[in-house]
Amino acid sequence: MLSMIHCLCYIYMMTMANYLTAGALAITDTNFSIDQSALLALKAHITSDPLNILTANWSSASNSDICNWVGVTCGGRHHRVTTLNLSYMGLARVIPPHLGNLSFLVELGLENNSFHGPLPQELSRLRRLKEINFQNNNFMGTIPSWFGSFPKLQTFKLLGNGFSDFIPAAIFNLSALEIIDLSSNQLSGSIPREIGNLTMVKGIHLDDNKFEELPNEIGSLGQLEELFVQNNALKGSAFVPALKISSLTTLALFGNNMSGSLPDNICEHLLSVRLINLGQNPFDGLVPSKLRQCKELRVVSFEYNNFRGSIPKGLGNLTYLSKIYLYHNNLEVTKRAEIVTGTIPDEIGDLPQLEILGLMINNLNGVIPPKLFNLSMIRLIGLSLKSLPANIGLNAPNLESLLVDGTNLVAGPLPNLSNASKLRQLDMGSNSFTGFLPSTLCSLKNLERLYLYSNSLTIDPSAPQVASTLSCLFNLRNLTGLSLGGNPLNTTIPVFRGNLSTSLLDVDLSFSNIRGNIPVDIANLSSLITLSILK
Repeated sequence: MLSMIHCLCYIYMMTMANYLTAGALAITDTNFSIDQSALLALKAHITSDPLNILTANWSSASNSDICNWVGVTCGGRHHRVTTLNLSYMGLARVIPPHLGNLSFLVELGLENNSFHGPLPQELSRLRRLKEINFQNNNFMGTIPSWFGSFPKLQTFKLLGNGFSDFIPAAIFNLSALEIIDLSSNQLSGSIPREIGNLTMVKGIHLDDNKFEELPNEIGSLGQLEELFVQNNALKGSAFVPALKISSLTTLALFGNNMSGSLPDNICEHLLSVRLINLGQNPFDGLVPSKLRQCKELRVVSFEYNNFRGSIPKGLGNLTYLSKIYLYHNNLEVTKRAEIVTGTIPDEIGDLPQLEILGLMINNLNGVIPPKLFNLSMIRLIGLSLKSLPANIGLNAPNLESLLVDGTNLVAGPLPNLSNASKLRQLDMGSNSFTGFLPSTLCSLKNLERLYLYSNSLTIDPSAPQVASTLSCLFNLRNLTGLSLGGNPLNTTIPVFRGNLSTSLLDVDLSFSNIRGNIPVDIANLSSLITLSILK
């Protein structure tokens, strides 16, 4: 009797197990079918599939495993779609509401397509989403407020669309958000104060919109590392709230309408900042002398402003500094106690990581610190000075670009650049250089652009071949641009010898007293587009 009871119990348990298993499989099949239907609805809405990816790969056959479809990833446990990534496929059309049925979706990526039209509100049902990337499509109108419905969202990218009007405050209720990128839209108005709720945010990207101010609440974002609000309409002292963010590593506010003076203690809280870009704003006053307190600074970019005075010598204490952009200001010599007298402080020559020094179009004078050309990392030097040392290139083995603008009309002979073997660009146009065009330029085998127009240079008539310097310049294999116009060269275009450059695109010898005929073999400059020899 007892064994019969055990037997009946076993049969009952096995029956229930089979029933539950069958039920679970039925639910799984149903959910699988829901996901397949949602994806096929998307495929049906697509009007352009230039790579033929969905057409060839997404099948409506009942035995087609959607987890093997291109752009689809499923979870191992429930066999549900967790990632849909259709980026860079050239797809076009509206997004159907059926995508809101992909209830296990964690990542939705539609980057670099041509989707347009309204975004369906049904997407707000995707409560598991951690990443939304709709960048570089054709969506327009107001950003839907239901984007604030994703409690787990960490990455939110709508850059490169046509969204307009304001940012809905609801978006800033996304407490898990780490990256928000709304750049390159047509957003305007005020940035909502609720942005202060993004306690986990690390990157805010709002470039290329029309915002006019930063809310004070942005200064309380203790995890924020990157703030990009470039090419907007920020005005006045809109930058001030950002100066309170101690976690900031990148502050990029280039191309706005901010004005006034920068506080001398700009680095009081920015102890971790590596890049400060405040270029192309009408700031005036002095370059803050206490920039030296930003110990981690790699890049300082203050170009296209109205700063005056001298360059703070304290910049020489920033041992990580690699790029200095101060061109197109009104910098000049001053005699303030805390700022070194002269053009370029000697301390700049102590920066071991310095790669770029851009000081063009200023009112500087004086001399260049000799140590500057001993820096092993220096690649580009751009200057506004009244004179250059004759041996400027003797100790610059890694220099790639040397730019000396004509603001102060540098006079004297061209400096010796024979050891600058990596030089690719030499631009000293519109100055007052005199003397002979040195044949040592022909030793610069990597030279791509040589611009010496509008000076007073000539060809040495006592050289064995009157036009030898011109001839060898035409033989530089990497040269693409040669501009010697506006110099009294007083010579002929040489009869070329050797292998002419196949890279040369533009030659300007206009207003240079060029005599004689154009040699036939100039036709061997196979890439030449422009030859100017106007008298």
